[in-house]
Amino acid sequence: MKEHIYMTHRIVEVKMLDKTCISAEFQNGVVKEYDLSKLYSIYPQFIEIEKNMHKFQSPKVDEGGYGISWDDELDLDAEEIWENGIEKGVKEPDVCHALAYNLLYARNSIGMTQRQLAEITGIYQADISKIERGLANPSLSTINRLADGMGMKLRIEFVSI
Repeated sequence: MKEHIYMTHRIVEVKMLDKTCISAEFQNGVVKEYDLSKLYSIYPQFIEIEKNMHKFQSPKVDEGGYGISWDDELDLDAEEIWENGIEKGVKEPDVCHALAYNLLYARNSIGMTQRQLAEITGIYQADISKIERGLANPSLSTINRLADGMGMKLRIEFVSI
């Protein structure tokens, strides 16, 4: 029986589609739409988005992609959008986000923490975190050290577009 792999779904881009709906692109390229109006009964503060579209027209992706926010008091978790949003397609993620997603997935699949991987590879945990958030451009040597540290083989390929 295969053990469940815990994945954190990280957002890389978000935009308002209308007064009640957002579109979020995740690190793995999946695009989901989410209707904010279903939150009105639970979190009435979300009604403010519909009432004052000018103020709330530009949600921001939080540091690390763990959620989105409109201001200090109004935010939404990435996992909520992932679990309850409607998939609208898949975009080809840029190379940094594809690497980030694949590293995070590989590390989680073997049950290894960033700290453990850092100890094995000698790569700072903060640097591993940056790579997993798509905020770093590591060398091939670094990527290979990460693969070795997880007991995996690194495979790089070129594909026709």
